[in-house]
Amino acid sequence: MIFARLEKIQISVENLFNGVAAATVVFMMGLTTVDVVMRYVFNSPIPDVYNLCEMLIVGIVYLAIAYVQQQKSHVRVDVFIDRLQGPPRLAFELGTLILALVGFSLMTWQAGRLAWDAWVTGDYSMGLIEYPFWPSKFAMTLGIGLLCLRFVTDIKHYAVELKKTSPHWILWLLVAFLPLAFFSVFLGVVSPGQFPPTTVGWILLGAMIVVLFIGLPVAFGLLVVGTVGYWVLAGADKTFLMLGAVPYSEITSYPLTVIPLFILMGNLAYQAGFAQKLYETAEKWVGSIPGGLAQATIVGGATFGAACGSGLASCATLAKICIPAMRKAGVDDKLALGSVAGAGPLAQMIPPSIVMVVYGFITDTSIGKLLIAGIIPGLIAAGCFMVMIYVRCRLNPRLVPLLSERVSWKERFVSLGHSWGIGMMVVIVMGGIYSGIFTPTEAGALGAAGTLILGFLSRQLTVRNFREAVMDSTKTAAMIFLIIAAAFLFSYFMGISRIPSNLSEYIVGLDVPRW
Repeated sequence: MIFARLEKIQISVENLFNGVAAATVVFMMGLTTVDVVMRYVFNSPIPDVYNLCEMLIVGIVYLAIAYVQQQKSHVRVDVFIDRLQGPPRLAFELGTLILALVGFSLMTWQAGRLAWDAWVTGDYSMGLIEYPFWPSKFAMTLGIGLLCLRFVTDIKHYAVELKKTSPHWILWLLVAFLPLAFFSVFLGVVSPGQFPPTTVGWILLGAMIVVLFIGLPVAFGLLVVGTVGYWVLAGADKTFLMLGAVPYSEITSYPLTVIPLFILMGNLAYQAGFAQKLYETAEKWVGSIPGGLAQATIVGGATFGAACGSGLASCATLAKICIPAMRKAGVDDKLALGSVAGAGPLAQMIPPSIVMVVYGFITDTSIGKLLIAGIIPGLIAAGCFMVMIYVRCRLNPRLVPLLSERVSWKERFVSLGHSWGIGMMVVIVMGGIYSGIFTPTEAGALGAAGTLILGFLSRQLTVRNFREAVMDSTKTAAMIFLIIAAAFLFSYFMGISRIPSNLSEYIVGLDVPRW
């Protein structure tokens, strides 16, 4: 009874923290929107809004990650793990959680030290307004600490389930601890500099690929392998410092603030019914050709991608709208799922693309040029998907039954007016970027604010739907940012292994034409 009550309290706290993160997203959206309006209309921008948004992003990410674990929303490659059933599956999940608990506990410890140092020294940002660093670092410590408590709770649940499932549960429990035991012995025996950095790098690069393909969540796999590799090459002290500093310093970047805002824009478009209207319009225009509903999914995915920017949000939205409609019409299940899986990621190429923003940030490339460069490849990919569906349905008409209802040209043109919501979102985002009114980073805030206003004006977006959209947005954004933070940790290890520099030197030294 006591544990059940404590868990209810824990769930309430996790939901509360995610709610605070959601409120922070809305505040950042409003702050950026007001800043753009003040700058463009009155030539009087809000001072140091960039620094403030960089600190707000820490709260958005780390206050919500425990909720992500509660909802089991981490990205993982499930090729292998879905084949496991019963005690082997439970032991695998336990081993994963135990490794994650150790890694994130170390991160909590180091983040807490940095927060305390910021409090004692009075460290603050350099700018017109001196924002102290300790609140954001304390929020990071609190959020990761709550995630560790969630790991403990999940470990308890899996252990109890394992005990109920197998009479040999103690042996399976020992199996779950084997990965931690192996890494502990390995790190205790191996000393820094004992092996060549490149050799360690190649071995652990292969290990990272293996652990991801067997089903470890992407963020956990990158964290564990990156931490072990950095420890082997640089030692424990430097690894601890990296675990505390990197997840904070690499996340507090203004260009990355566009991620939760674009995700919010997509979720608001879904909750306001704009995405549903878009699919119905696409169905009227291409529904009569072979593969009609699947073709409409591709068209809808490409168009929604131009208003969303998130492949995950686009896939989730299309899955909710298109798959039920296609199954109801008798579309082959594999083709229905494949068309959504192909159409959703088009948002990663067609601007505004979150992937382009992240890539531009990591490689120090012009985000505006990357967004423009994604238009034609995205349209070509959509066209190729539609041609493939057309050919397959010509060869096998049973894959997608033709719609019995004929649609007149008048109905098609009238349906375009029903998609005004998505059209306005595209105009706001793309028009603002290419006219120079706001930057690609600010486009997320203006697009989300515009979608919110359009949704309320059309009376299709309610307060309840708005709350659901914001909560889902923070959950998705926190999951993406956790992968980004873990990827930076892994990249630091790859950097000191010298694999990237050696590969660059090898490629540059090849005796081949540069074109």
